[in-house]
Amino acid sequence: MKALDKLTLRTLQKEDLTGIVRTFTFPWSSVQATEEKWRRYYAEQQSNKRTVCLAKFGDEFVGYGSLLRHSEYLGFKKMGIPEIHDVWISEEYRGKGFGKKLVQQLEAMALKENHKQVGIGVGLYKDYGSAQKLYIQLGYIPDGNGVTYKYQPVIPGNSYPVDDDLILWFKKDL
Repeated sequence: MKALDKLTLRTLQKEDLTGIVRTFTFPWSSVQATEEKWRRYYAEQQSNKRTVCLAKFGDEFVGYGSLLRHSEYLGFKKMGIPEIHDVWISEEYRGKGFGKKLVQQLEAMALKENHKQVGIGVGLYKDYGSAQKLYIQLGYIPDGNGVTYKYQPVIPGNSYPVDDDLILWFKKDL
């Protein structure tokens, strides 16, 4: 049996919150900040601002991502393009096709809602290397508006930290 055969993708449920927080509280965050994030994501899902998709391998949470219907990125907001947002696959499960299946599931959600395009942002440093390659393999192309920092276009000559807020934006026709 292939690993992908044990992968299930499903929408976030309220009863998932405790397990999600336990699994995805990262060293660079706190339990409180993680709880706040997931309570917000659940509330946004209830109000149809986003749909969170969870990836499980057997009984274990191994990843997540969401379809954000109204992106904070102006390039997508102006065009009504939903954003695939905050995609994460646990390190030990990367390279097994789980991220690909998760992104494809989120694309299918956007298509079901009659969107013609979907967008995604990706960080620029090495930790994002797998995601950068995956998005290109899946047919995403840069949107042509360059890099943003905290959703604002970078200004040539200015300095910006190379962190999670320095993003190159891609889009894909569905």
